[in-house]
Parts: sequence; structure tokens; C-alpha cells
Amino acid sequence: MSVNMVAEGGASSATMPDASVSEDRVLPGGWYTLWGMLIVTLFAFVDRQLLTLAAAPIAQTLKLSDTQLGMLQGLAPAIFSLVAVYPIAWLADRYDRRFVLGGCLLAWSVGTAACGLAQNYTQLFLATIAIAAGEAALTPIMFSVVPDLFKGRKRAFANSLQYFFAYVGISLALALGGAALGWLGRVHGSLPDALQALEPWRIAFFIVVLPTPLLLILIMAMRLRRPDTSDAELAGVPEVHSLLPQLRAHRWAYSFTLGGLGAYLLAFGGFMAWLPVIGARLFQATPEMNGYAMALASGCGTIIGVAAGTLLIRSAMARLKARAAIRVCWLIMLFSSPLVLTFLFVNSFNALYACFALLMGSGTAIGVLVPTMLQDMAPAPIRARFLAIYSIVAALLSGAAPSIVGVVSDVIGGERSLLVGTVIVALPSWFVATLLLRLAERHFEELTERLRERVEGGQGPIGSSSYFGSVKS
Repeated sequence: MSVNMVAEGGASSATMPDASVSEDRVLPGGWYTLWGMLIVTLFAFVDRQLLTLAAAPIAQTLKLSDTQLGMLQGLAPAIFSLVAVYPIAWLADRYDRRFVLGGCLLAWSVGTAACGLAQNYTQLFLATIAIAAGEAALTPIMFSVVPDLFKGRKRAFANSLQYFFAYVGISLALALGGAALGWLGRVHGSLPDALQALEPWRIAFFIVVLPTPLLLILIMAMRLRRPDTSDAELAGVPEVHSLLPQLRAHRWAYSFTLGGLGAYLLAFGGFMAWLPVIGARLFQATPEMNGYAMALASGCGTIIGVAAGTLLIRSAMARLKARAAIRVCWLIMLFSSPLVLTFLFVNSFNALYACFALLMGSGTAIGVLVPTMLQDMAPAPIRARFLAIYSIVAALLSGAAPSIVGVVSDVIGGERSLLVGTVIVALPSWFVATLLLRLAERHFEELTERLRERVEGGQGPIGSSSYFGSVKS
């Protein structure tokens, strides 16, 4: 999600209160579409987190090494996201997004069912690729549709809701997935003979695809039509319709911002993927225990992080204006870096997830600003494709984290190798993210100011539909 989930004038904005207030609105079908997207995303998270929660029994059944398990949780989704996300975004910028999203839903549902049927590493690898193919649509479609339906401060509020409920969705997915695996383990002996022949984790993958037909009906009723690329406010600004010229003209802003966010996701990816396995190996935690603990830690961290990020950005904007979001991000990362080291000293299951709750709080405080920031970096005609580029960066780096940690763990060896390997990967990535976001400050400010001036035809530094302007007004 943008540093935008992380991000969210001058005197001239104060002279135009009516314009900015009039832009604080929601178009018909906006709320239904937003909540529908959140429901679809929740089920995507259930599929994704089930693979994480069931990693230990899957590895035992299929006799997988840590390197292979890391590939499944990291490299496989990353590779196919790299291949699929930009073409999907290209389609979303040009055609009815309902059919694009519906097709992707079918792809990841088939992949999820295939996980339950997999008999070896190769089959499971291909199944996770199918899941990644479908889920590649979520970020570009979800964040590109919000500015079309929500204007002014409503856009910022919708982005915050998306980010908050996305992580609440992860918590629910972890809790539901853990509960399902635990329940299936307890009742496995009383199931019909055909189901008893299957391991509980296989049955869980089949169960989570059952709502697919209902989700397709939900998607068809959403307002996800083709985006309007002929907006009058963009007339006479042909460069905003072309992605590559825009990226070249502001290469430092895009490079530093996307690089910083990618390093942040690389640091976080190892913890998200490996924590349940660490809990099982070090503290003999069951999938159900890991599911509940990770859900509680994620939920608490998300609530704290959203509140902290919102308060910090609002207090910083009056003084720092456009660069406030990036400044808040790298300062949070700088002061929260010791949290990564604390994982080396945990000696209990509760301590493991208490550390994760604190890390989740700082990560969420950063992440809640990302969507709005990314939306402000790209005009509507190229927004889905730009968000696809962010998704590619995010998938590659967050997806690489489990694979890298798995290799490091196999090299180190020993009981705590996974925990140590996760920290070895996360700590330098955390510092690189801090540095790159610090370098992005000035370039990001120049980009957003220049883009708004072009779009508004020189009517002032802050546009009526801009989050920066509407918050100030």
C-alpha cells in the first residue's frame, strides 16, 4: 500500500473555502464499492495467510526445506506479480474494471484450490503463482478507483479506511485461518472417509474458495467502470497521459520514494511470513495459537499505528506541507529501528508476538500514509499503471524477504536460525528505507507541486481535490 497509505499552500487556499468544501463528496455507489472491495480483499488475505499459517504442516507433509518454503511464500508470488500486475493495470486503465477484477478473482480461487491438491513442491509452486496472478489486480484497482469516487477530504478518509481494514482483514484472516486449521485438526477423525484421507490443511484450502460465486456477484454490482481519462482539468496537459515521460521527468522523486518503500517492505516481509514458523519451532505453538496471537498482535499494532500516523501527519502538515508525509515516515523508521533488534532476545511465545505488535504499530504508522501519497504522484490517466509499478516493487522486495531469510536460516543452522536470519535481513533494510525516504523529501515536494500546478492551470499551489489543500481548508 503508497507511502501514501503513509501520506496523506499557501494563503491562496484560504481564499477558496467554498471550492474545497464542495469537493468533499462521495459519488453515487462510492461507499458500496469501497466496502465491496474491502470484502473481496479480506478473502484474498484469507487465501494468502492460510499458506503462512499452514506452512509448518505443509512442509512436514511435502518434506520442504526452509529455502523451498521461503520460495513459496516469497519468490513465487513476486515473480508472477512482476509479470502480471502491469498488464492488469493497463486493462484497468482502459476497460471495465469489474470484469478485470472478476477474472482475477477466478484465477486466485483456482490457485487456492490447487494448493489443497498439491502433491509436491513443483505443484504447490505453480498454485501459488496462480494466486499471485489474481491478487495482482487488487492494489492498482483498489487505489486507482478511490480518487474517482471520493473527492477532497473524503478521499483521504477512504484511503485510511482501506488501509485500516486491510490490516484488520489480515488479523481476521489469521484468526479465521488459525481457527479453521485448529477445528479441522480436532474434528478430522469424525469427518467422512473421503475427507479423512486428506490432511486438515488441504481441506482448509478447499473451504476458503467456497464464497467465490457470491464475491463475483458482489463485484458485478460495484461502480468499477472504465476510468474517465478525458477530464476537462487535464485538457492541454498531454504529458500526464504518458507514463514513461512522467517517470523520466521526475526520476529521483519516483526512485527514492519507491526504493524507500520497497526497502521498508523487505524489512517487514520476513516477519510476516516466518513468525508462525518461528513460533512453532521455538515454542511448540500450534497453527491455531499462531493464528490468534498474530491476529491480536496485528490488530493492536494496526489500531495504534493508524492513530499515531494520523496524529503525527496532521501536526506536521501545517509546518512541512507537501513533504510532511515523507518526513514523518523516515523519522518513525529511525526511532523505531531498535524494535527490530529486540527479536533477538525473545524467550517466550508471548514475548515474540508482543515485539511483533510494537513493530506492527510503527509499520502501520508509516503505511497508513502510503496510498494518498502515491495517488498524488500520478494523474488519473496513468494512475493504475503507476500503482502497478509500485506493486511490482513491493512484490519483488517484500516477496524476496521470505526467500532470503530462508536461505540465511539454512546457512546459519541451529534452533534459532530463522529468528536470527529474519533480523539479519530486516535491520539493514530498515536503515536503507530510512535513508532513501530522507533523500526523497525535496524531490517528492517538487513533483507534487509541479503536477498540481499543471493540472490546475496555474490557479494556485493547492487544488480543490487535493488532500493537502482540503485538510488545510
